[in-house]
Amino acid sequence: MTRKGRRKEALHIFLSYAAADRAYARKLQTLLSQRPAVHIFTTETLSAGEDWQSKLKDELSRCDLFLVLLSPNSLDSPWVLHELGAAWAIGKPIVSVVTHPAVLSKVPVTLRDTLSVDIKDLEKPEAINRILEHYEETLT
Repeated sequence: MTRKGRRKEALHIFLSYAAADRAYARKLQTLLSQRPAVHIFTTETLSAGEDWQSKLKDELSRCDLFLVLLSPNSLDSPWVLHELGAAWAIGKPIVSVVTHPAVLSKVPVTLRDTLSVDIKDLEKPEAINRILEHYEETLT
């Protein structure tokens, strides 16, 4: 079954960010976790000794929404860029939360037809609504 027209009980979000942006990521994770039926995967959930590359691939392939925290730090992070490129390549809905507007022009994949939210807007409840509505729109 394709992603379009499919509604799941829980929304699985893959949250990608640079380690230096952990505070922003935790804030975003807290805001999203307040919504019912939202499951968020981050690399913090990986355990020592786990086959983390396989786990990342599995989580990325089964996520419903790829959420990337874009900052100058993430542009310097090979893993964030790999994850973003992989999500783009397999056609995942992508939402970027941007800490500095200038980073959008430096991302190596085209983010046309994706949603970008300024990190400052996360203080407003409608910002999280926009993220979730963007995902809902990809289902129709």
